[in-house]
Amino acid sequence: MDMDHESQLALPLIAYQTTHDHHQGHVVKKMKQHIKTWTQRIKFKMLFAPSTIATIVGILIGVSSLLRKLIIGNEAPLHVIDSSASMLGEAAIPAMTLIVGANLLKGLKKSEVGVWIVIGIQVIRYVALPLSGICVVKVARHYGLVGSDSLYQFVLLLQYALPSAMTIGTITQLFEVGESECSVIMLWNYALASVALTLWTTYYMWILS
Repeated sequence: MDMDHESQLALPLIAYQTTHDHHQGHVVKKMKQHIKTWTQRIKFKMLFAPSTIATIVGILIGVSSLLRKLIIGNEAPLHVIDSSASMLGEAAIPAMTLIVGANLLKGLKKSEVGVWIVIGIQVIRYVALPLSGICVVKVARHYGLVGSDSLYQFVLLLQYALPSAMTIGTITQLFEVGESECSVIMLWNYALASVALTLWTTYYMWILS
């Protein structure tokens, strides 16, 4: 009788454990399906653009003292890699300018970018972002995250007032998405940069002095 009673008590536990294991297996299977779907949707070619890969490699070399000694410096054994990368980097600047100019020529002939879109982007770029940068740096300084060095704070503030990087045009050309539209926006971005950057630089120096 005692054995029958114990077996009867054990049956619900076994059933519960089986149901629990089945539920866990179903959850794991569902998570694997979601991960597989996300990896199929993410275009790793777009995520890891050449500029992104170069940045990651540069950070790895800069962090590792061993790699830095092997590659960086005139006496480094693998100095040829450093000189080759520098040569490619110097050639990339005029190449990017040519790409932006070619896209701009197409964009000026036929572009779907509205006037108000361009104005909105420039207002956000040269008004909203610099103002938000002032707030961010002041809050960081208040909580002790940023030191009292004025030059350091000036560099942090200046990042918010700079125009967009020219590599954006190169990336749009690489993936053939919105080349002409991007070039038109970049045209006005850099046309206004000389005025906006001068004004914000003067203002940043004034508030930090």
